[in-house]
Amino acid sequence: MKIAFFWTWEFSKNILNSILETWKIDVVLAVSQQDKPVWRKQILEETPVKKLSLEKNIKVLQPEKLRNNIEFFETLKNLDLDFIVVVAYWKIVPNEVLTAAKYGAINIHGSILPNYRWASPIQESIKNWDTKTWLTIMYMSQWMDEWDILAIKEINIDILDKTEDIFKKFENIWTELLIDTLNKIVSGELKWVKQDSNLATYCSKIEKKDWEINFREKTAKQIYDMFRAYSSWPWIYSYYDWKKISFEDCFYYDIDLDNDDELKIWDVIEIEDEHNPKNKEIWVICKKWILIIKQIKLEWKKTMDINTFINWNKNLTSYSFN
Repeated sequence: MKIAFFWTWEFSKNILNSILETWKIDVVLAVSQQDKPVWRKQILEETPVKKLSLEKNIKVLQPEKLRNNIEFFETLKNLDLDFIVVVAYWKIVPNEVLTAAKYGAINIHGSILPNYRWASPIQESIKNWDTKTWLTIMYMSQWMDEWDILAIKEINIDILDKTEDIFKKFENIWTELLIDTLNKIVSGELKWVKQDSNLATYCSKIEKKDWEINFREKTAKQIYDMFRAYSSWPWIYSYYDWKKISFEDCFYYDIDLDNDDELKIWDVIEIEDEHNPKNKEIWVICKKWILIIKQIKLEWKKTMDINTFINWNKNLTSYSFN
């Protein structure tokens, strides 16, 4: 079975590595986005999939564009591919590319389609308090997330799970599900299911304003779920003394302090641990309930646990995030 992979980032690299180590699949080509300049010196950095592919002696292509790219299309045709597999490639793949393999192009999506079409299904699931998500393998068309479903696998979302935790769960089941699906397509025993577009829901576009905390409008649980959705990147944030401050670990209590007339939304409160006075909890009053700050990062500074941060920033405990 000859396959070309259209993948780019770390999650994709881990899946590809698992396939190469576990299954007898002939990966003849890896297609990745172009290398991008990083950090202040703007040094070009290879994508994770490109790095792994070169280590494994797999040919790598990084076309700037796919549509009307005759040279790239001819390269695919000449490889006599059985499948094209696309995961987190982050470019629209045109129809002439999708039809370049004998059995077509396969895509993986982190929801049960037609729910949560488009680019951020995991973040959307977490923000919506879902307790389950699904891994869907489907045929691809040039219309995003709209083609026939080939396989589905259910996954639990626990209260402590962040986006990267869900991807780890995907990694544990993805490879076997994919290989099983490809084998059943080749043998002719797999029957696909058409999506009902009348039931479709869509992921909202992630914008910078989605990461900023509004204590007046959001409950503590909503803010905590924002943290889970945007953990590791880009982090949720507010401002402290005119500097951006990222919340890199937090939780919430479902208690209200409405009866305390001296407190208002976005006030910061210091709660001492009666068993260990050196340890403190930092609470922020939200629209409803309490957000507990555990780890934060001030702009241009290192990440600190909350007690260390307070030692250097005493006025946080009398601050208001307004």
